[in-house]
Amino acid sequence: MIKQERQTKIIELLDKSTFLTVSDIATKIGVSEMTVRRDITELDKKNIVTKRYGGVQKKANSEQKTLTTQEKFPSNIEEKKYIGKILNSMIPDDATIFIAAGTTMFYALQEIKAKNLFVITNSLIAFNYLKDETEHRLLLAGGEFNAKTDEFFGPATVRFFEDLNIDIAFAATNGVIGKNVTSSSFDLGWVENAAFEKARVKCVVLDSSKLGKSDVYTFMTLDQVDYLITDDKITEAQRKEYGQYTKIITKEVEKI
Repeated sequence: MIKQERQTKIIELLDKSTFLTVSDIATKIGVSEMTVRRDITELDKKNIVTKRYGGVQKKANSEQKTLTTQEKFPSNIEEKKYIGKILNSMIPDDATIFIAAGTTMFYALQEIKAKNLFVITNSLIAFNYLKDETEHRLLLAGGEFNAKTDEFFGPATVRFFEDLNIDIAFAATNGVIGKNVTSSSFDLGWVENAAFEKARVKCVVLDSSKLGKSDVYTFMTLDQVDYLITDDKITEAQRKEYGQYTKIITKEVEKI
């Protein structure tokens, strides 16, 4: 495959995935990783793509925007509530848990029936629901506020986790591609990483429509977590693909 064909193929792959690792591209187009790195460097210099550590991302489009929490609310509600039942089956009474921001986690919260929880969250909508509808102990990880996603983020939020001990942490994501767990902002993913560093059990949570899709930034990888939790619409091909990195849970389980 000549250089022009390779570079065109890289651009086409990024149109579908937004971010790809060097090894992903090498496998997909059948060339060496060294060749891919040279092509990425050249495309980056031409301002066609953005070179990142370990891979490449699609050039930011000024017309592309992060959906607000309110815009995401109507999407895949039944799948998100189904995921909530899975989370409920995993969480024992008296546990300390972290609930990340996002509408998946918000709808899932409504299905959690465990008692006497200590819930840590950086999500304002999750916090407001919990204080109004439950008697759990709550800790809101404050910091700079993102009005689009209704969550707190940044260095101050990350520092909240320094002295905490968490039984189970649940991180949301805008998409998983390969083993990459992605977000619209590195700073938003940074908070979830901080929670995971203090957690005994680490879980990535998403509805199955987000499998095979990615946002701009990779903030963790599936081989760093204990479980990938999704709904029962996952295909066998997807189960095989993502199951090579972590354990996949798609139905209620015993307490962990």
